[in-house]
Amino acid sequence: MSFKFELDRLTDYSTADIVNEIQRVADLLGVTPLKKRDFDSESKVHSSTVIRRFGSWRAGLEAAERGQLYGGGTVTDKMRAQKGRDLSDDDLLTELRRVAQVLGRGDLTIDDINNHSIVGQGIFRKRFGTTRIAMERAGLTVRPQSRRYTDDECFENLFEVWRHYGRRPSFSEINRSPSKVGGEAYIRRFGTWMKALAAFVERVNAKPDSAPGPIAPTPSREASSGEKSSRPINSIRDERRDIPLGLRFRVLSRDKFKCVKCGDHPARNPDCDLHVDHITPWSRGGRTEFVNLRTLCAQCNVGRSNRYDADDNFVAKVPIL
Repeated sequence: MSFKFELDRLTDYSTADIVNEIQRVADLLGVTPLKKRDFDSESKVHSSTVIRRFGSWRAGLEAAERGQLYGGGTVTDKMRAQKGRDLSDDDLLTELRRVAQVLGRGDLTIDDINNHSIVGQGIFRKRFGTTRIAMERAGLTVRPQSRRYTDDECFENLFEVWRHYGRRPSFSEINRSPSKVGGEAYIRRFGTWMKALAAFVERVNAKPDSAPGPIAPTPSREASSGEKSSRPINSIRDERRDIPLGLRFRVLSRDKFKCVKCGDHPARNPDCDLHVDHITPWSRGGRTEFVNLRTLCAQCNVGRSNRYDADDNFVAKVPIL
């Protein structure tokens, strides 16, 4: 039985892809008028993206030949106006210098821009390519460029942040603790944030549950004394004790990023640390595979060691997708 993840967002935002998504959701819901909140509940692209691409929600519906589903009032020019849209490149650079002066520093972080500027850092990235280039052109001190992270480092960091929130993190959240890799590192490596998420999901789905192989029999105390060992000599189990990232992620997702014993989770309790635990301990023959793994918080897992109690008879249920 397969257990596969899919992103709930588009990876490419071409005009044709957005139009197709509007048509798909409109036909799926079959409601008139098609309101933005209903669209957002089913769509892989947010209504705000539709508005940015076409200028208004109504124009987006009309581009998808679903204009009859519009039920709102007339959108005025004032309503369409967005901060930053009409600012020139020089105005944006002046704004960066203003924020630096307010903070009394010669360099800025993404959080500095988002918290103190009249426009978000996204406008600088769109206008200049990267926020770093914008700061260079504004004459601000640019911090040394962060090292290039490997795919595995990016994925491991994304895994930790996903586990922390118990859901797919946003781009702004990847720039905050507990993340140790900033969002621009993902953009440099994968092109866009959504493509980084897509690459992570591909990695998770590509990882097998286990890599079984024969284990050479280990001489035991019973065998050396002539007694019959309880473990079959030709038993097959996963030789790995460490749990691969993809397998850990699927176990956490199956258990809804919550401890299966007490129900605690990091989204509710920031001090909660979730572990992926072998139900039948690895040292006692337990396999490193999906059905023998579960999510435990550190509190429930502490002191368990390799004990196998009666209440540990947990059966992993694989969702049918």
